[in-house]
Amino acid sequence: MQNRQKAVSKWRKILIWLAMVLTLAKVWLPDSIIAPLQNQIQKADSILRSVQDIFNGRPHVAKGRKYAPARKGRYTGQVDSVHDGDTIHVKDNNGYMHKIRLASIDAPEIKQAYGIASRDALKTRIEGKSVAVNVVAIDQYQREVGQIMLSNEDINLWMVQQGYAWHYDSIAKKQQDRLSFSRYQQAQLQARQKRLGLWHNARAIAPWQFRQQQKTANRTTS
Repeated sequence: MQNRQKAVSKWRKILIWLAMVLTLAKVWLPDSIIAPLQNQIQKADSILRSVQDIFNGRPHVAKGRKYAPARKGRYTGQVDSVHDGDTIHVKDNNGYMHKIRLASIDAPEIKQAYGIASRDALKTRIEGKSVAVNVVAIDQYQREVGQIMLSNEDINLWMVQQGYAWHYDSIAKKQQDRLSFSRYQQAQLQARQKRLGLWHNARAIAPWQFRQQQKTANRTTS
């Protein structure tokens, strides 16, 4: 039994590694290629988690992957997984899955400084918990762009307050009212002054700048 548990754990580590590789590959490959591969990895990981639960004496709960069409609106559900510091999967109360890009913030890319720390902080804070989602837009990749509330706490704002994400002000101007925009700006200023998280580096590069640098570098070397 122990050998089987070790084998399952080993395969889950391999899947995590593959997921990280795909995240890095987003710089070079279109989402139309990356997304199906990520879905297959998530399905495989779900199966392995179920097997692991059985070995550990926990009841198996089937986790369907029926994705709801992306649309604006509000709903509640449980956070199924955290992809990175600003992208999560939520299973709603009807059993449908939603891929959500957190609104008004931009977290470091996984291969950036504090990228993994940002993802892990969000994972620790909300994974497996019940949340309320307010979808304010649909992005070009057909992801829901939403505000995540855990009880009465704005998780998007919390990420900025803790220094795990930037306030994506150029986009937020279209998504937030003046009061919310000001609140996020103030949270970022305070996190920066306290040198929390990514602000420990005074020369931290914003994710949108990092992505542009990567694209420029790829064009130069190709």
